[in-house]
Amino acid sequence: MARKIILFIFIGLFCTNLFAADKAGYALLDKIIVFFQDMAEKGTGGPKKVEPFLQELMAEVKKSKVQAMIDPVFFKRYTRLLMVLKLAIVEDPEGILGPLIKRESSRFIEDVTGEEFHFEGKGGIGAIADALAEEILNLRLYLDNIERKAKLKEEFQKKFEKKKKK
Repeated sequence: MARKIILFIFIGLFCTNLFAADKAGYALLDKIIVFFQDMAEKGTGGPKKVEPFLQELMAEVKKSKVQAMIDPVFFKRYTRLLMVLKLAIVEDPEGILGPLIKRESSRFIEDVTGEEFHFEGKGGIGAIADALAEEILNLRLYLDNIERKAKLKEEFQKKFEKKKKK
């Protein structure tokens, strides 16, 4: 729990300038950061508080995609983040969903961190929290560099065209 608190506080500090942003992607990231930072600071939470919040975010991200306020890459990665959060809080007293939760969470952790993770013993929720925090940072960097990426593509295309003409 302490690890999650530190990570979300760090992310919150990193993203403090998001309040001025008017882009939907930044707003979606800001909303999730503020929510979990608030939970960490107050020591409150649990599925009953997180579930309605996740439903709200799911509706917002879907609406943002339909209105073309976010691109398909951001939509896919953000919804995957929400899916992993949802799996992390789902109540499964009989353990029926255990294999699904472990498989999808392990894939997410590996895709984000590059390291394999196997749910054996303790540390699962910490590994998920670390990967979620890392993906939030990755999404922020993605948004920050959309214009730069387009310029780089254009530069590469020009270089390719010059070589082709020779």
